[in-house]
Amino acid sequence: MKILPSSLREKKRYLAFRIDYEGDEPVDRKALQDDVYHATQALLGDAGSAEIGYRLMDFDGRRGVLRVGLASVETARAALATVHTIKGQRATIVVAGVSGTIRAATEKYIASEGIPSTNILSMQVSGTASGIAVREKGDEIDIIPDDKEALKRGNTRWLGLASSDIVINQPQE
Repeated sequence: MKILPSSLREKKRYLAFRIDYEGDEPVDRKALQDDVYHATQALLGDAGSAEIGYRLMDFDGRRGVLRVGLASVETARAALATVHTIKGQRATIVVAGVSGTIRAATEKYIASEGIPSTNILSMQVSGTASGIAVREKGDEIDIIPDDKEALKRGNTRWLGLASSDIVINQPQE
C-alpha cells in the first residue's frame, strides 16, 4: 500500500495547553485523555469526536501539546473548555495557543512560562548564556536566551550550546 503524498494528507495543528487543577499531585496522562475524550463525546457525539483526531504529543502533568486536524481546531478548543473534572477533582484546560509545529507551540506558548518539565518542554539553564532550553539532542541544547539582544545580534531564534557550556537549574522542592 502506498503512502499518501504530503499534499494530500490532512493538515495538523498543535494546541499548547495548561491545566488548572485543584489536586496537589500532577495529572495522570491516561486520566487526562479519558476525561478529554468523554467530554468531547458528550459535546459532539461519536462522529464529531472522531473528526477532531486528538493525539496527546507531550504532557508533563500540568501542561502539554495536543495534535488536532486543521479543520477541527475551534471544535477541539470548545471541547477542551467543557472538561471540568479530572480524576474527580475540579479542573480546567486552558489553551495557551495554536501552532503549525510542535517546536513553535513549545517555544511560543510553553517555554516562556519557565516551568521545568519533561523531554521537549522547557527548563531553565545558565552558564555561558542563560535562558530556557527548548530542545535537547544528545550533548547539544538549544536555548532561548534571557538576553534578547543576543538573538538580534546573531539574527537567529535560539542559541545552540553544548552541555559542557551550561548548568541546568533544578527546581527547589
